[in-house]
Amino acid sequence: MFETSTGLSRRLLCSPTCPVLEALGKKLSFEIAVGLNGRVWVNAGSASTVILAANAIVNSESLSSTKQKIMVEKLLQRFQ
Repeated sequence: MFETSTGLSRRLLCSPTCPVLEALGKKLSFEIAVGLNGRVWVNAGSASTVILAANAIVNSESLSSTKQKIMVEKLLQRFQ
């Protein structure tokens, strides 16, 4: 579990397609629960996947949709 701003948590919940979650979901298997209070829970088969997903989500807050996808691709390249 980690905390984000309430603005980011609302974007994760309310946007029809969240670019960072969509990009992560194409390559990784994980579960996520987002609270309106800014708390985010991530569960995956390995700790490294949880850390990667959490870092991508936190880092996505100030990025545009296109930059979010690029950031996730770079993180996934380093992960493999």
